[in-house]
Amino acid sequence: MMFSRAPRLGAGLATAVSLIVVQASPALAFDPSGNAVADAFLTLLDSEDGTVQSYASVEETGNTVTIKDLLITNEDKDNVKVTIGSTALTDGVVQDNGRLKLGNLGLEKLKLTADDGGMTLESLSVSDLLLPSADEAKDGNSPVNPGYRVLEINAVQISDEDGKVADVDKIYSSIDSMDGDLPTSGQFAITGAKIDVKQLEAKEATSLTELGYETLNFSVSGSGKWDPDAATLAIPELKIDAENAASLSLSLSLGGVTRDVVTQLNDKTKKPEEAMALVQNVSIENAKIRLDDASLTGRILDQEAKKAGVETPVFVSGLTGSLPMMLGMLQNKELEAQVAKAVTDYLTTPGSLEITAAPGTPVPVSQIMGTAMLAPQMIPQILSVAISANQ
Repeated sequence: MMFSRAPRLGAGLATAVSLIVVQASPALAFDPSGNAVADAFLTLLDSEDGTVQSYASVEETGNTVTIKDLLITNEDKDNVKVTIGSTALTDGVVQDNGRLKLGNLGLEKLKLTADDGGMTLESLSVSDLLLPSADEAKDGNSPVNPGYRVLEINAVQISDEDGKVADVDKIYSSIDSMDGDLPTSGQFAITGAKIDVKQLEAKEATSLTELGYETLNFSVSGSGKWDPDAATLAIPELKIDAENAASLSLSLSLGGVTRDVVTQLNDKTKKPEEAMALVQNVSIENAKIRLDDASLTGRILDQEAKKAGVETPVFVSGLTGSLPMMLGMLQNKELEAQVAKAVTDYLTTPGSLEITAAPGTPVPVSQIMGTAMLAPQMIPQILSVAISANQ
């Protein structure tokens, strides 16, 4: 996530997902089972990015269709192979438009292997799932968004060519309310994530080892609520919590987030320039960033003091003593004094550091960007920025 190997690991997970839900091709590599729900699902898997090589059996019990020992391959992308011990399709309906609607999709014992690593997961469950028709998937046209209600993945292990890199106990995501085809509230959490420092790229591993970390244990969580009538978006808390290191949290309230803005942003995910133009009229109502230390700051200060050949208190005194000169660029004596005090208090006794923006009236993104180009020192003033420590 923070490390250079993360894109490769993320690609592995993305490949696994893509083999499940994207781009179907008209020519099927598997023998149809005769069960309409199972065959619709297998047709989606037998895509341009993946080929259904085999399955052991298709069984129907009550309202659940179960596919056993499914094998999917893709020799064009690092010899990717996915095996799924059991795939349960509950309350499945093939709609007139070809889409497959499932009350629940359950996967057990999934294993992905490739030349550069792989991934396993114990179980995956998705409720109220709507999958595209073969034609929609082939053309890249998504069905209704988000297409599911609750997603839960348990016991994930990620590896590279040299061995296991990370574990994740649980990944959870839910869409709690909708406005037509658009989600209006939801939450997510990644818990029990553990990264083996020794398996990271050399530079990051060395830095973390020097700070005394052999593993990184962390969790990530967040929630959000969009009110399309009021055109507001609230993120109560987005939090990254690293055990024995630090936690970083963000809260944010935005205005001007209309249905039209959200719809157009969804259509322009691959056109960042056009997407940026759309958010010009979105405004910041308030924001807060908070850092709570759990030994990381002290470790860094001790390390830098050692490199400088001085005791940590002496090193900290040198840093805080230079703050007035560095803060002169703010051109705001009141804020300079506030920042200097907060940073000095935090570095002397690491606890918490909190930055807030609470303008009297919402500030449009266009105004912030214009100020950043012409007079960046004015940004703290137009956003009414304040900073405090150990509170």
